[in-house]
Amino acid sequence: MNKKCSACHSETISKNITYTQWYQGELIAVENVPADVCQNCGEEYFSPDIVDKIQKVIELHRSSRTIQVPVFQLS
Repeated sequence: MNKKCSACHSETISKNITYTQWYQGELIAVENVPADVCQNCGEEYFSPDIVDKIQKVIELHRSSRTIQVPVFQLS
């Protein structure tokens, strides 16, 4: 059974996502992260176990590859 989004109360779906976070001045991406994602607003939910795994992967700072990210300015 799917969960309800706490932001907009729509249904969530379980899928693997790419989680991004700024860490020590660098943009970090963690691929293949299991999450419940709201089908309406995109809010992402993680189990406590997955949050622990994400934190450990980021703290170990052993990336499998590096990508370039374009940066744009609005003004």
